[in-house]
This record gives sequence, C-alpha cells and structure tokens, in this order.
Amino acid sequence: MTLLQRPETQTEGEARPVPEPRLTLGRLVDLLVAAVAGMACVLLGAIAIATPTVVAWLAEERSTASFWQTVGASVDLWAMAHRAEVRTPAADIVLAPLLLTAGLVLLCWYAARQVVFNRADVMARVPRIGGWRSAWHALAGRDATAFVLGYVVAGLLLAHTASFGLAPVWLPSLVPGAVLVPLLALVLVWWGEHRRDDHPTVDAGLRWVRARTPVLVRRGVPAAVEVLVGLAVVCFLLVVGVLLVRGERVLSLYGALDAGIVGTVVLTVAQVLAIPNLMVWALSWLSGAGLTVGTVHVGWTESTPGDLPLLPVLGALPEPGVLPPGLWAMAMVPLVAGGWLGYRAVGAASRLASWWTKAQIALFGALVVGLSALVLGWLATGGLTPGLLGTIGVQPWLFAGLLTAEVAAGALLVVTLMHLLGARRRFRG
Repeated sequence: MTLLQRPETQTEGEARPVPEPRLTLGRLVDLLVAAVAGMACVLLGAIAIATPTVVAWLAEERSTASFWQTVGASVDLWAMAHRAEVRTPAADIVLAPLLLTAGLVLLCWYAARQVVFNRADVMARVPRIGGWRSAWHALAGRDATAFVLGYVVAGLLLAHTASFGLAPVWLPSLVPGAVLVPLLALVLVWWGEHRRDDHPTVDAGLRWVRARTPVLVRRGVPAAVEVLVGLAVVCFLLVVGVLLVRGERVLSLYGALDAGIVGTVVLTVAQVLAIPNLMVWALSWLSGAGLTVGTVHVGWTESTPGDLPLLPVLGALPEPGVLPPGLWAMAMVPLVAGGWLGYRAVGAASRLASWWTKAQIALFGALVVGLSALVLGWLATGGLTPGLLGTIGVQPWLFAGLLTAEVAAGALLVVTLMHLLGARRRFRG
C-alpha cells in the first residue's frame, strides 16, 4: 500500500466532524420535544398572566365580568405583550407592556437553554465544523426552529380562544411578536454561550460563525450594546425623576379615578409593566423626536393641548404650552453616548489603523443603535383606533433616524479627535 492509498486514522484527541443531521426517529423525537417546549412557554406565560387576573377578579366586588370573560381578558393581555391587536366593540387596541414582554422572553430563554444544550446528539469531544450545515447542526438549529414554530402555533391557538369572548385578537398581528419573543430568547442563549464557552458542540458552531463574521460586526456590536445599556440607565433615571417631580398630580389622578383598593393595585401594576415603554418614550424625547399621546405632542419647545386618557402616569406630562428654553441641550445625551461609542471603536481597532477603519466601526455601531431604537419604538408604540388616541408613543422611523444621526455624530467627533491625537504622538515619537 502506498502512502497515498493509506487510510486516514483519527487520534484519540483529534476533533471529529459533526455528523450530517438525519431525520431518524430519535431526531424526530428531539424536534418534537423542542416544539413542545415552545408550546409549554406559551401555556406557562398565559397561566402566569391569568392567575393574578383571576385573583383580582375574585377580590373586586364591583366587577360585573364573568369568569370566562376574565380568562379571555388575560389571553388578550398575553397577546398584547406580543404587540397583537385586540378588537373590542368600541376600538381596536395595540399597546405592548414591555416589562411583561421581557418576562415572556425570560421564560423562553430558560426553555431555550434546555433545547439548545440538552440535545440527545451533543457529543463529548470537540467537533470539527466543515460548513454551514454542520455549524447549524452544532448550534441546534433545527431544534431552535422547532422551538420557535411550537411557540407560534401554540400562541395562535391560544389567541384564537379569545375570539369567543368580547375582545378577539386579530391573529395576523400576533405573528411578528410571537416569532420575535422566542427568537430573541435563542439569540440571548447563543450570546451567553459565546461569552462562557461551556458546551463543546455549540462552541464549535459559534467559532465557525465568528470566523466568518466581518470584523466590523464583531467590533461594533459590543460597543453598541454598551451604548444601549447606558441610554437605558439614563432614561430610567429620567422617568423616575419626572414621576417624582410630578408626583402630586399623579396622585390626584388616582383620587379622581376612585378605583378602589383592588382597582388601584391593578392599575398600578399595569403602569409598572409599561415602565420600559416610558423609557423608550423618554429616549425619543431626548433625541428630539418627541412623544405623542393622541392629539398631545411633547417636544423640546412646547407641549400641545389635547385630551389625555385618565391614566395617573400620564399626569407626569407637562402642562400645555411653551416649555422652558434650552431643552434642546438634551441632545447632548445621545451625543455623549456616541462619544463613548467612538472611544470604544478606536480601542477596538489596531493602533495603526486608518481613520476610515475606526469610523466604519463607529458608524456600524451607530447603525445597530438605530435599528434597535426602530424595533423598540415599534414595540413601545400603540394606540386606540378609531378615535383621537390613534398614536400612543413615538414615531419609530423619525426616532430611530434622529438617534442614529446624533450617536454617529458624537462617535465620529471622538474618533477624529483621538485619531489626530494618536497621529501627533506617533509623529513626535
């Protein structure tokens, strides 16, 4: 036998390739289990919402709704958390309480971890990835797809039960949110594993993806995430500060409602669930896009008059009229955030990199911030149609566009200054 004819042998420590996925009976069972996990997330999420709703119904003596109407309302609330449209006899309602949405994402994240990491075909030795098919298999791509499809199908079936009540869910409006929630949970699972490297098979798939991800993306995304976290902290503090300053008016609206103890508790919980919405609205105001509640628009210069829903939290909005001058300086917040993005972009590039290389990282990070703002603006905005409350929230495209421009401007300014200072030091050296 010649050297060329000699068969290859595999040493004990050598990596072996991931076997091509085949739809054996065992794999079908794995996919079924992943789909059932997605369905279970829907059921558990609905139960978690229905339980306090039914308890509040039992405790409220003035309630005239039946038990099944109360359960139907909890299904509507679950659907609204996915930004679905609920159709009542009076109006069509779209408003996602984002804190509740985040809770459903967290539930899906826990289940998705079991789907991705506890598969029957996870191997003990580190695999060798030969292409996108084996990488997709290593990342449990089929199981993840089954998980998302199970969530969507179960969500549509659950929402369909609301059609027998007074406020049916328009099913097509549920699909985008029902896909986004489990998909975001899966992305968080893969991102967390990317930071830890605890599972050999999944890590091999992630390494294959990282090796083929443009450097621009690998360097720009972490900096953009830091900017988004910083902006979230600022907006949370802004919301809390405004609520404290306008606390007296907010409490007066509670008194005007006279909702009773149970009604007041339910109303307060509902407003707490919408705190992330308020944070997105605050960021839109900081960017200059403002926020809209029906016919009322609040910008940097004035707050227009109009009718507002009798919700205590809306008492924090300023009185109609001209606002104090100089509020345009609030644009410094996204500009400073962009400055941090530029600083991180320079640090992520090599010492001798050109200005354009650093600027590309910064601009890509600003684009990620803008796309995130677009999605968050869409999620945080709703309304009641027909009527004067057609828009409650922000204008997503205007908000995302202004925020992107401001963050990019701050980033490019810092990139330019740091690049010139670095070039000057090198020239002196």
